[in-house]
Amino acid sequence: MKKEPLVSIIIVTYNNYDLTQPCIDSLMDCGYHNMKIYIVDNGSEEKTYKEFYNKNQDNPAIEFIALSKNVGFGGGCNAALEKIEKGYIVFLSNDTVVTKHWLQPLISYMEENKNVGATQPKVKDIKRKNYFEYAGASGGFMDIYGYPFSRGRIFFTLEKDKGQYDDIVDVVWCSGVALITKKEVIEKTGFMDDIFFLYAEEADLCWRVHHAGYRLVFIPNSTVYHYGSKKSIIDKTFFSHRNGLIMLLKNYSNVQLLTYLPIRILLDIIAFFYNIITLYPSHSIDMIKAYISLIILIPQVLKKRKEVDRVKKANRNKKVVYPLYKRSIIVDYFLKGKKTFTVLDKQDFTRFSLS
Repeated sequence: MKKEPLVSIIIVTYNNYDLTQPCIDSLMDCGYHNMKIYIVDNGSEEKTYKEFYNKNQDNPAIEFIALSKNVGFGGGCNAALEKIEKGYIVFLSNDTVVTKHWLQPLISYMEENKNVGATQPKVKDIKRKNYFEYAGASGGFMDIYGYPFSRGRIFFTLEKDKGQYDDIVDVVWCSGVALITKKEVIEKTGFMDDIFFLYAEEADLCWRVHHAGYRLVFIPNSTVYHYGSKKSIIDKTFFSHRNGLIMLLKNYSNVQLLTYLPIRILLDIIAFFYNIITLYPSHSIDMIKAYISLIILIPQVLKKRKEVDRVKKANRNKKVVYPLYKRSIIVDYFLKGKKTFTVLDKQDFTRFSLS
């Protein structure tokens, strides 16, 4: 019998250990044995952390990493990445419950296809198990202006899983709810970028995986269930707008930035006034804060852009393409009524060069 490849699972936590314990229990019962779990505590309250630690400290499959402060999702993942020397790596949200044998299809596909740098399973709603969950659904896509969406979830529309996305497809980004990659890939791309702090870290990493010449793939015969974030929508508005712009500034070429960034900013301006008209001024205020924060971070972003350029140059002989959506998903969703992935014109997904 072929030995299972080593899989290191990184789970970043911050206080909500009531959700983390069911995640650990499901991993222990998932049927994969060559597994190491890194629990990274992001400066939680001591009492809640100690209770969880005392319950699980004798589990030989778990290693605890306690940080003195909250360094964000990316920073927490990086603390564990520093300890991992080889094998497969899973970034797994602590508010998930995995299914039996969920890892095997993902690992098997990557073992058979060495040009695949990352995969993700199907992500479904643990409260409505027949429905896709917001953060990833059946694989992540993005339009050329940097707005993300998924098969099974576009903005506020969450689809019921009827098997409509049960095919293996190349994607733009894999969800950080359950993203599987390899140590050798991370060595080429670099660690998570902690400038994001919250939201879009995994999408940014996926851009670099593409830059390094790898494919990213959705695998339908693997499922995890996700509770979903309890963060306020104000936090999400701030981070999603700021981080989306950071991602474009880091990864697009100069020509692409000149072509697409002005339209992205125009779309944000429209959204700003739309929020005011529809009596959501707090969202507009948060958008202003996002742009102010971005301006302050510009020197850091430009430095990180150079790091991305090094990844591109190191792999310039590889054919790197991206299945980006060449239309505005905002226009198609809000103005043209295209609410699901299946009604989008497949000809509008172009093999897009990022060089």
